[in-house]
Amino acid sequence: MENRTGGDERNEGVLEAFANPSTFPHIILMILTSGFLYLMMKIQFFGLDEKGSIIFLSLSLSYIIAAIINPSRIGRLLLNVDHEGRGIFNFQYWKKSGRVLFCIAIICLIVSMFLIYNLGDNNSDVIFFMSSLFLLMSLGQGISIIYGGIQYSNGRNLKVRESKSSRIDTLFRAIFIVLFFSPLVWWLGYTSGDSTEEITYLSFNWILQFAFLISLGLIVFFVDNITLTKRKRGSIDGRASDRFMMFIIATCCWHLFSAWRRNPFAQDPSQTSILIEEGVLMSITIVLAVWSISNRGKKKGWRVFQGQSAMFWGVSFGYAYGGSIASLSAVSGGFLDLVTITALGHLITAISIIIILPISIGLVGVVKRVDLAANGHNNQVNESINQVTEDLESAEDSTFSRTEEKVSEDLVELLD
Repeated sequence: MENRTGGDERNEGVLEAFANPSTFPHIILMILTSGFLYLMMKIQFFGLDEKGSIIFLSLSLSYIIAAIINPSRIGRLLLNVDHEGRGIFNFQYWKKSGRVLFCIAIICLIVSMFLIYNLGDNNSDVIFFMSSLFLLMSLGQGISIIYGGIQYSNGRNLKVRESKSSRIDTLFRAIFIVLFFSPLVWWLGYTSGDSTEEITYLSFNWILQFAFLISLGLIVFFVDNITLTKRKRGSIDGRASDRFMMFIIATCCWHLFSAWRRNPFAQDPSQTSILIEEGVLMSITIVLAVWSISNRGKKKGWRVFQGQSAMFWGVSFGYAYGGSIASLSAVSGGFLDLVTITALGHLITAISIIIILPISIGLVGVVKRVDLAANGHNNQVNESINQVTEDLESAEDSTFSRTEEKVSEDLVELLD
C-alpha cells in the first residue's frame, strides 16, 4: 500500500508530488472550495464575509498539520488515496477519496472550533488578518520567483565569462521585450474594443498601449544600469547573470502587463479569464515556493518538506492566497473586485521584484574558488606538458641533426 500512496521509501519531486493520484483530491477540493467561498463572501451570504475568513484560515492550518503528519504511517493512511495503480478514472478511486477528504474536514472542524473558542469576541479580526496576508503573499510571490531563478541559474555549469553590458546589448534587450509584448498588447486592445465602433488608427487606447510599451523598454534600461556593477565583477559568470536578469525583467514586465490589462481605461477583462490567469500564475508561484522549501528540507533532512508533504504545503499556501483575496473583497464591501485586487497584487509583485533584483543578482554566477583553483592547476599542468613536449621535440631535432652530420662524415671517409 505504501508504494501506491507515496511511502517514504522513495523521494518524489515536487511536480511528481502534485501530479500523484494519491493526493489529487486535495487539489480539486482547494479549487472548488476557494471559488465557492469567494462567491459566498462577496455576496455576504449568511454572514460568511467574516466566517469565511475563519474557514480559509482553518483550511490553511489544517494542511500544515497534514504536511507534518503525512510522513508517518498513520498520516499516509488517512491523507493519501490508495489508487492501486489504476489512476483516477474509476469509481473506487473517488470512493476512497471521500474518506481522505472527510479526514481533512474533521481536522478543519477541530481547528475552526479551536480558533473560534480562543478568539472569542475577536473573531472579526480574522478577516483583517487574512486581508493583510494578500500583501505578504504578493511580496512572497516576487521573492519566490527570484529565489527560483537563482537556484536554476546557479545549477548550470558556470565558468568565468564577461557580461554583455555594452549600450548595444542593452538596446537589443529593450527591443526584445518591446517586440515580445507588442502583439499581446495589440491583440488584447483589439479584442477588448466594441465591434460596432469605427476603427481608428489614433485613439486614447492606442496612445496608452504605446506609452505602456515604451515604459517596458525604459524598465529594461533602468534595471540594466542598476545591476551593471555586479554583473561586471571578477570571478563570476557574466552570461549567467545576464540570463538571470533577463528572466527577472521578463517576469516583472509580465506582471506589469497583467496589472495594466486590468486597467478600466484600457481593458475590460472578464472575471473568467482573470480567474484562469490567476490560477495558472499562482500555481507556478506555489510550485516554485514548494520547490525551494523542498530543496532546503532535503538538504536538512526534514521529511515534512519533501515529497507529498511539500504538496500539502502548497495547498496550504493556495488556501491562504484565496482567503486573502476573498477577505480583502469582503472588507471593501465589494468595492474591490477580483480584477482590481489581482491588479494590485501584480503591481506589488512587480515593484518588489525590481527592488530585490539589484541585491539578489550578486548571488548569481559566482564561480567557486575551488573551481578557479582547479582551472588554474589544470592550466599549469597543460603548460608543463607543453613545455616538456617542446623540449622533447628540440632534443629529437638536435639528435637527428647530429646523426645526419655523422652519416655525412662517414660517407666522405668511405669515398676517400
